[in-house]
Amino acid sequence: MAVIGDSDTVSGFRLGGVTRSYVVKVADPIDGVLKELIADEMVGVIAVTERLADANRSAIDEANKNKKGVTPILVEIPDKSGPIAREVDPLKALIKSAIGVEI
Repeated sequence: MAVIGDSDTVSGFRLGGVTRSYVVKVADPIDGVLKELIADEMVGVIAVTERLADANRSAIDEANKNKKGVTPILVEIPDKSGPIAREVDPLKALIKSAIGVEI
């Protein structure tokens, strides 16, 4: 597993044992980090904070499009400010496309 996000979120994941962690400011691009993580076959899940994912939506979409398989799965998680209110929940959409059932 890997995590990309603000320092507080990344620190929490580091305390939980995640060693592949990247502190990135919302204004910074994450293209290079995503390419590196997707190329690594040992990474199965990449957690990205929602605000960072929104700021880098084209990079997230491009990474999902160019994956060579199902993994790594890109999951958007809330940061310390809490979840973003949305019409469509990306995690719910991911689960629905993976198993075909809405939860």
